[in-house]
Amino acid sequence: PLNLKDIEASGFQEGAEVSLASLKKKGLINPSGRERRLPLKILGDGELSVKLNFKARAFSASAKEKLEAAGCSLTVLPGRKKWVKPSVAKNLARAEEYFAKKRAAAAADSSIETSFA
Repeated sequence: PLNLKDIEASGFQEGAEVSLASLKKKGLINPSGRERRLPLKILGDGELSVKLNFKARAFSASAKEKLEAAGCSLTVLPGRKKWVKPSVAKNLARAEEYFAKKRAAAAADSSIETSFA
């Protein structure tokens, strides 16, 4: 996570892109260990006086409000896709198929019963 006051103090030029790579280059963040895998989140502590283009995984509500008021563009990057064990995905597909057939059979049975009545 990174606060707006830190971004303001780093001296980004008007219209510059603020992303994980640009923040590493400026030395604002130096992720190591398990922090390397954490997504970039922009927090709203402080103010911003220049228009910047932000690319981050998440924005706090206060940061989003302040950035939109300053006229910055916000791009929310997609998260990682959750890994699912292949056999689980296969079983879910089979279960859906099974219940679809069962629903179709139940619908057919109900239409037959109404035709005899």
